[in-house]
Amino acid sequence: MTKNPGFREENTCLPFCEVKGAKDPRAKSFYKWLRGYQEEITTEWVNRLSRLSPQYQKRSIEELEFTVGEAFSANLELIGQGRFERIDRFIDFITQKRLEAGFLLSDVQKAFELFRFIVTVRLTRTGPADLAAYCSLPLNSCLSYTIHRFSDHFQKMHQSAITRHARELEKQVAERTRELAESRRRYKTLVEEIHDGFFVIQDQKITFANQAFCRMHGLELDQVLGRSFVSFVAPPSRSEVRLAYEKAQSKGPPAGYLEYDRLGVEPGRAATEVRSRMVDMGQGMVTLGICRDISQRRAMEAKVREHERMAYVGHLTASLSHEIRNPLSSLKMNLQILRRKLELEGFDQRRLEISVHEVTRLEGILRQLLDYARPVALDPGPVNLALLAKGCLDLLEPKLNEKQIQVRQSHPKKLPLVNLDAGKMEQALINLLKNAVEAAPAQGEIQLWTKALRNQDALELGVRDNGSGITAKEKNQVFTPFFTTKTKGTGLGLSNVKRIVQAHGGSVSVKSRKGHGASFIMRLPCQP
Repeated sequence: MTKNPGFREENTCLPFCEVKGAKDPRAKSFYKWLRGYQEEITTEWVNRLSRLSPQYQKRSIEELEFTVGEAFSANLELIGQGRFERIDRFIDFITQKRLEAGFLLSDVQKAFELFRFIVTVRLTRTGPADLAAYCSLPLNSCLSYTIHRFSDHFQKMHQSAITRHARELEKQVAERTRELAESRRRYKTLVEEIHDGFFVIQDQKITFANQAFCRMHGLELDQVLGRSFVSFVAPPSRSEVRLAYEKAQSKGPPAGYLEYDRLGVEPGRAATEVRSRMVDMGQGMVTLGICRDISQRRAMEAKVREHERMAYVGHLTASLSHEIRNPLSSLKMNLQILRRKLELEGFDQRRLEISVHEVTRLEGILRQLLDYARPVALDPGPVNLALLAKGCLDLLEPKLNEKQIQVRQSHPKKLPLVNLDAGKMEQALINLLKNAVEAAPAQGEIQLWTKALRNQDALELGVRDNGSGITAKEKNQVFTPFFTTKTKGTGLGLSNVKRIVQAHGGSVSVKSRKGHGASFIMRLPCQP
C-alpha cells in the first residue's frame, strides 16, 4: 500500500485467536475470512470508489489505495477486536481531507457503505451459508458507528469552517466598506477639484458631470444631467463625435484625443479636446470622459502654422509669379500664334501641340500654388449637391470617354439643400474626379454618390475608383501639401480639397487598400 505521511500507520491487527472475549466461533471464522480476502475486497473497493462521483474520479489511484487500505484495517480491528482507536483516527483524518477537497457528505457516506456491500456480496458467493448469515450483525454495527461518527464530525467541522469563513468575510466587508468610503471621498475630491471637465455617459445620456464640465458649457448641473453629450457639440463636429462614440462602444483600446467645437460659450462655440473609454461600473458599460478647453492652444497653433505656411508659400509664389508667370504667358501666346500661322506637317505639328499643352500645365501648377498661398474665401449659397456632382461629371466627359470609363451614380430623389460656395466645391470635386479618372484602368469604373447621413445633420459626397489603390503609408500623407505619387503632380490638389471642405465646416477622408481602389468621402454639415 502507498504510504501517506499525513496519517500514522498502526501495527497489523492481532490474530483473532489472541483476542480475548471471543465467544461465537463464527466470529473467528469471519475475521479469518476478511483477512484472507483483504486484497480482493480492497481492490474492488478502489475500483468502485474511483467511479462513485466526479470528486472521487479526480483523486489519484495511489491515494484511493491508501485510504481504502486504512479504512479496511480500521474496520477489521473494530470487527475483530472491538477497538475504536484506529477507526476514530481514520475518521478524523478522512474528514479533514475530504472536507478540504470539497466533497459532499453523502459521497463519503456512500464510500463507507461500499465496504458492507462488497463484503456481503462476496461472502454470499464464496463463504459458508452460516457465515453469510452471521456477518450482517458485525458489519452493521461497524458501519453504523463509522458512518454516524463521520457524519457528526464532518458536520461539526463544516459548521466550524463556515463560522470561520463568515467571520473572515465580516472582517473583509468592514475593511472594504472603510476603504470604499475613503476611496469615494478621495474620488469626489479629485473629480471636483480638477480643472478639466469630467463626465459619465450611459445609454447616450450624461449621468454624471463635475463642476468644471458645467462651467465649460455655462450651465448648472441639473441642466446637464440627462442630456445627450452630442447636444453640447457644435453641428460641424457632431458627425466626428458620433463616430468616435460608436467606436468606443466596440470595447476596443481607448482612442486618442478628439478635438471638436462645443456649444454654450461665447461666441457660440469653442475648441475642446476630449478623451474617453468604456468601463464596467457594475451596472452595465458606461463611457468615462475628460474634456478641456483648447481654444487658446488651437488659436496659437493655427497662427504658427499659418505664419509658417504663408511665409514659405508666399515667398515661393512671389518668385514664381514674377519670374515664371509672365514668361509663360508670352510663351503660350507665341506658340498659339505659330500654331495658327505655320503649316506644319507630321510630328512637327504634334510637337507644337505638346509644347502648348505643357505650358498650360505649368500655368495650372502655378495657379494651384497661388490658390494654396491664399486663405479660402467663401461665397456660400443654397446648393443641390446632386446637381453639382452631375455638372462636374459633364465637364469631365471627354476624359471619361477617352479611357472608356463607366460612371455609376447614386443620388437620392430628395436631398436637402446645403449652404456652400458652389465654385469652390466644384473645384474640390473635379479634383477628386480627375484623380479617379487617372487611377482607374482603361474601361474601368468610377462611382459617384451623394446621400444624407441620418442623425448627423450632414451630407456625404463620395468618389470611388477601381484602380490600384493606396498603401497605408500613402493614405496617411495624401492630404499633406506637396506630397504626390504622380510623375507630373504638384501634391497640392488634395490639400486644396481638404482646405475647401474644412472651410465649409466639413471633413474629407480616404478609404483604400492596395489593389482594391480608393474612395474619397466628403462630409458637409447641413447647417453652417
